[in-house]
Amino acid sequence: MKQSIRYGSLIIIILLACTIAMAQDATVRQLLDEAEILHDADDFTGTMAKLREAEALDKDNPEILWKIARAYFDFADQEEDNLDVQKKNLYPGFEYAKRCIELAPDVAGGHQYYAILIGRIGEIEGTKQKIENSYAVKEHTVKAIELDPENDSNYHVMGHWHFALADLSWFERKIASIIYATPPAASFEKAVEFFSKAHAIKPDDIRHLLWLGKSYAKLDKEDKAREVLKKALAIPATTDSDKSMHKEAKDLLKHL
Repeated sequence: MKQSIRYGSLIIIILLACTIAMAQDATVRQLLDEAEILHDADDFTGTMAKLREAEALDKDNPEILWKIARAYFDFADQEEDNLDVQKKNLYPGFEYAKRCIELAPDVAGGHQYYAILIGRIGEIEGTKQKIENSYAVKEHTVKAIELDPENDSNYHVMGHWHFALADLSWFERKIASIIYATPPAASFEKAVEFFSKAHAIKPDDIRHLLWLGKSYAKLDKEDKAREVLKKALAIPATTDSDKSMHKEAKDLLKHL
């Protein structure tokens, strides 16, 4: 009799634990869904708040980790010329992306934001670090594309990778040749290819058209550059980052 009671109690405890776990999973999923709605509305502060709530419930969830990394990048991206804002957000964001790929190496978002954040960190730390980080940027972006081939941002990152390395000055190339026996091979033609692919997937994203225009300008294809820059300006600017890109597109058009 006592054994039956103990067995029944154990079943009840297991069922209660399962119910609690299921309720927690449902809450985490709801918080992630709410965070995504806020992210799509460019409410980055609200997005981070929801993600922090989810993190408190499930700190090792890969989706939460890479989306927090993305949220940090979004904050940095709004003030690209503010070094303090960059440092405040890029470094902790990178740690979240790094933790994501350590826990879940087959999650595309982790590789995507690992590449994006380590690339931006290289840019703020100077030429040597930018070049040293370039191989990691390419490695993790290629992996992200393999895992999620319909994500436009991954192709944009590869386009930016080619643009930045193709645009190195003579002095920067000398530094690259010291760091690597064979510096990374890149070209503006490849940049055009990747930015075009990103634009084809998401045609209403200003950044794809801006960088496509910049790439055409580097190749002295001014008519093409004007065409895509005008398309970029026709897309409404809804965030500070969008407004900054509009300004850059207008300035570039004046010099073509």
